[in-house]
Amino acid sequence: MDKRERRAQLIAEMRELNDKVLAEKRAFTDEEQKLYSEKEKEMRELSTQIEAEERAATLNGFTAQAPVPSAATEKHDGENLFKVEKRNGMIELRTDMTQGNADSPGGGYSIAPEKFVNEIQEILQKEAVLYGRVDKIAVSGAGSLGLPYEATDASDAAWTSEVPQTEISADSSWAFGKRELSPINLNKLIKISKQLLATSAFSIDQLAQRKIADKLVAAFEAGITTGTGRGQPLGIFTPSNDGIPATRDVETGSAGVISADDIIEMYMKLRPGYRKNAVWVMNTAFLKEVMKLKDKNGQYLWHESLRVGEPSTLLGLPVLESEYAPASATGGSYAMVLGDMRFYKFAYWKGLDVTIANELFAGKNQVGFFGHTLADGCPANPEAFARLKIKAAPST
Repeated sequence: MDKRERRAQLIAEMRELNDKVLAEKRAFTDEEQKLYSEKEKEMRELSTQIEAEERAATLNGFTAQAPVPSAATEKHDGENLFKVEKRNGMIELRTDMTQGNADSPGGGYSIAPEKFVNEIQEILQKEAVLYGRVDKIAVSGAGSLGLPYEATDASDAAWTSEVPQTEISADSSWAFGKRELSPINLNKLIKISKQLLATSAFSIDQLAQRKIADKLVAAFEAGITTGTGRGQPLGIFTPSNDGIPATRDVETGSAGVISADDIIEMYMKLRPGYRKNAVWVMNTAFLKEVMKLKDKNGQYLWHESLRVGEPSTLLGLPVLESEYAPASATGGSYAMVLGDMRFYKFAYWKGLDVTIANELFAGKNQVGFFGHTLADGCPANPEAFARLKIKAAPST
């Protein structure tokens, strides 16, 4: 039995135990609670392992075997992107694009090879679950981008007689607004010790790529989910007339509790045209509760995927589990979003670049990697999204 089959088995056993307690209209016994918790723990561990294996499988070209120390600076395909050299008795990381005066303080910076940066972009596209689905817009020659959005829908067409009694009037309700996306600096600096450069059994470019990509994934995903829109992207969980207003919220029927009816209300809040490409976005804390929900016929709304690389589904739509989505279940907080992420616009004014600084951190025996881009983003069509809000308990 492989990991995915074992996880599906555990989920079925957890559901069976939960159904038994519900049918008998009682609480879990201490023994049942312990058993359920053990199964849930194993299921979560398997999920983490499966996700790690899927990420590893998608990183094309990355070797599964650590090179021997003598090959530490060689790329997996034999290309030397970085070279560890000694200059004036000091260890430095060099590329074919080294610039500046290596003998002066702060000099000797390098522009990372294009291949190095492209592979970071590939990691971002594959591992940032939301960033990989949004609509990306390249902006050139503009200080900001005016992003039009439909503020008011047009009225429906009307049937008329062959010769209408009055002239057909033009639609006056259809109106557009415009949001401004402005270039926002996103920076990340990582430092690697020169001792590691000289002795590591791992390829230096892989080591730096992995760390820069991880930190950019965090920034992009956090911006797309809970960004405030002030000095950072505007997130889908942030109520705003410039993104997804409160009119797109569905409040839970009960305080602090998510029900199957709440999920169905969200589902029906989207028009079929948006719904067919929509995904659910939620934190693990809420997914745990959603996995237990059933419809009126006693069927679970959530279904585990048994195919590698495919997400599990809720009411037939993919579920994206994000650690950057809200996790609090307090009244007034948000639990999940259902939306077509193609209607989230992510604009960038320049692609990612990475600069390597040898001398800047020489006093600490380190080499710096500076990652930088200019970008901004926001939801562009509120009608393509629905958001679940936890109902607050009545005041006493």
